[in-house]
Amino acid sequence: MTNSSTLSEIGLSQELLVSARNSLLGQDPPERGIILAENISLESFQNFCETEPKLPVKIRLVNGTIVAYEVTLTPHGSAVCNVNGLAHDWSKQLLGAFAEDLIVGPNSYFIADLTFRPRRLPPPPPDQACNSSGYAYPNMVVEVGYIESIQSLHELAPFYLSQYTTITIYLAIKLYPSHTHQPGEPGVSPMVAMLYQRTSQTPYIPTRIISFGDAPLHNSTVDFFINMGVPSANFTGFGRHGAPPCNAPNLPVYQLLIPADEIFHRTPSILPDIVFNLDLWEVLDRIINP
Repeated sequence: MTNSSTLSEIGLSQELLVSARNSLLGQDPPERGIILAENISLESFQNFCETEPKLPVKIRLVNGTIVAYEVTLTPHGSAVCNVNGLAHDWSKQLLGAFAEDLIVGPNSYFIADLTFRPRRLPPPPPDQACNSSGYAYPNMVVEVGYIESIQSLHELAPFYLSQYTTITIYLAIKLYPSHTHQPGEPGVSPMVAMLYQRTSQTPYIPTRIISFGDAPLHNSTVDFFINMGVPSANFTGFGRHGAPPCNAPNLPVYQLLIPADEIFHRTPSILPDIVFNLDLWEVLDRIINP
């Protein structure tokens, strides 16, 4: 049960949180989520996140504003668990994987869906820890959006890869709700993965975008990526350049290759492979067959 006194300290109520959840589950949720409270300090929000039990909606602090942005439904959880499992198997258990609270700016505090931290990552100076735990920032962060818009996911890159953190990789996966073209037909679901890397000359623009659902991306989504300046060669997958459907494992176009030296940055760990080969068919299959 939610602690009403803690909620009230930052201007929230259980009724407000439930209302935000209902709005996000509606037909047209806002592109950038639902504002719940403003002028909230980092300390008060951090205390809230560390003491409150599970909430009916996912929230984050963005420059002093509390935003509700996601509801944890089955597709969202399935994608997070699958990426976690694939990374765990690849790394031979040398990665610690968590859903983790992260300070990402002077007054911004995010609850990442999944983080990867090498087990031998050196501890940081006390004033450079990722949160009150005292741990170093993870090297990789994963966010999955089901309700959350692709615009919102994209706008997290300047926080995760800013000079305030030492995060090297941000992976965003957007899942679109299933839809049908004709009554009685099985539903199809567009999906897209976006990889952002600190080592890129333009770290806030994806270095790789792969459309991997069982339906092509909507034209507005394609335009969104093209308008941000993503080179055509870096935007591949279903509906792009004649790519085949993502309907089997190990298809070359659906392999998202993530450099191991960036995932294991600042650690002496040696891996058997130089890349983390994330087969997006595995993610798709787990979502449509949870």
